[in-house]
Amino acid sequence: MNNDSVSPDSFNTHTLERLVIDALERTAFVLADPCEDPATLAPAEIHACIEFRGPELGGVGLGSTRAFARNLAASLLGVEPSAVSDAQTDEALRELANIVGGSVIRALGGENCAFSLGLPHIGKPDMSGTTTTCVLDAEGERLEIACHRHAA
Repeated sequence: MNNDSVSPDSFNTHTLERLVIDALERTAFVLADPCEDPATLAPAEIHACIEFRGPELGGVGLGSTRAFARNLAASLLGVEPSAVSDAQTDEALRELANIVGGSVIRALGGENCAFSLGLPHIGKPDMSGTTTTCVLDAEGERLEIACHRHAA
């Protein structure tokens, strides 16, 4: 396994938090931290998900406030949040689902195993199987992440 891989049994909330925080910083220059009290953040208004196949089946689901998705899109596009449309916020959240999905399968051994990703889409995923979740405070906005996995 590569240095970024974890055993499927040790994939946990901390691993998921690290993957998402790193992805946000690397791709969008958005700072986020694990949220100690998710009730202090506004609820998720928009959801995106992506499925994966390989030695395990599963997917990654993201939920966020519309403001988080707007700020994410603005950062990715290099514009002010006020210049971002709802369609662009949806696209930004789908792209983050794609990035996080890729990070998850790589962490699960994707460089050494045959995994494939589907296409990210707006909506909530089926969360059957083992689910790992976390909530991040991304500059005062909610970003919740869920990764579900089950045997192929």
